[in-house]
Amino acid sequence: MELPPIPPSDALADLLPGDVDLDDAGRLRHEAARPVWYGMVWSRLGRGDLAWAHWDRVHLPELQPWIGAERGRVLRELGLHARAEALEWPALLDAVDPVDAAMLRVSLAADAVGLGDLDRARRRLAAATEAVAALPDSPRAARQRLRLAWVDVEVAALEGRPLPTDRLPYFDEASGEPQQPHDALHGTRFHHAKGLLFGGVVRGDRRLLDAAAAIAPPVIAWAVHLARADLPATSRDAEPADEEAAARAAWAALVLPPGVDGEVASTPVARRLHPAVPGGADATGGAPGTGSADSARQTGRSG
Repeated sequence: MELPPIPPSDALADLLPGDVDLDDAGRLRHEAARPVWYGMVWSRLGRGDLAWAHWDRVHLPELQPWIGAERGRVLRELGLHARAEALEWPALLDAVDPVDAAMLRVSLAADAVGLGDLDRARRRLAAATEAVAALPDSPRAARQRLRLAWVDVEVAALEGRPLPTDRLPYFDEASGEPQQPHDALHGTRFHHAKGLLFGGVVRGDRRLLDAAAAIAPPVIAWAVHLARADLPATSRDAEPADEEAAARAAWAALVLPPGVDGEVASTPVARRLHPAVPGGADATGGAPGTGSADSARQTGRSG
């Protein structure tokens, strides 16, 4: 049986955390973790098919909660919150590694937001906050703190309370550059772009969204373009129609995991983008290829 391809070397450099060295087995949780990381990178590149192919190769029980969290993230980014939740609950019950457990609790809070269940979102956010706070400081813990900050914004948006900004990037007027939170030192290009997306939406700052657009990997490029399309007229450079077109093209370029085309086509984002471009569905569909930015809650797809 032919193995799925390994991601390109430049993608591995950009999208693997700095504390992960795939050539040094001593720095991996297990040798079987390599395909999990390959799948993660492919998922950031918008290749759900290849992500699933790598994750399907891994059968070690101790890595299954992590894989469940990764699969759930991909599904949630496509708007399939109930499907993600159905994977993540069993994964949480099986999780032995405390970072896996905290990661899954953050993910479940994001699922509740996506499903519009405020009570569950509040409870799960509290449980996730406690789990993340209990982690010993490490690069893995730092990445969960980044994710928790994004989900906190989403829950605040669902509640209708002021959106927290203290753990999000901001634009530094003195340097003329965006500034990331300290935990982003342990993130990847994906984490940096996702943080800039949240910071730009919450602060209404086009400069942060422009910075996100410059580095966003394919999996979230569509969300960045939608966020720029939805900026007030005084805060944007490009015309909304141009940004919508860019979002449609980015959405259509995604390659889905197996078996979810119909469900994805019925999501609000897919109905908005209804890509009529090569590789995508026609205007009556909405699924990305197979070969919002209205609020922080809609834009984020956290986790």
